[in-house]
Amino acid sequence: MQYPTPSEVERSLKLFAEEVGDMTEAPFRVDMVERNGGQPPVYSVMIRCAEKGPIRKKLADVLNRKFSLGGTSLALDAREAQVISQYQRKPA
Repeated sequence: MQYPTPSEVERSLKLFAEEVGDMTEAPFRVDMVERNGGQPPVYSVMIRCAEKGPIRKKLADVLNRKFSLGGTSLALDAREAQVISQYQRKPA
C-alpha cells in the first residue's frame, strides 16, 4: 500500500489551518515513523500555530476522534494520514 508522504499530509493540514483563519507559514511539522514487521507507519504531527484549539477541533471533526486539550503534538495512524492527505477545502 502506498502511504502519503509527510509533505502531502502537511499540505493538507495547512488547508485546515487556513479554514480556521490561521495564516502561519508552516503551521505543522509532520514526520513519518516507520514500524517494524511490515506494520503501517505512524505520523508524528507537531502543531506550530498559535491557536491550537480550533485546529484540534477541526481534526477531531474530520477524523471522528478526540484529541487532548492543550497538546501541541499528536500521532496519526496511516489510515488517518490518508484521510487528511485526501482532504479538500470545502467551497464557501
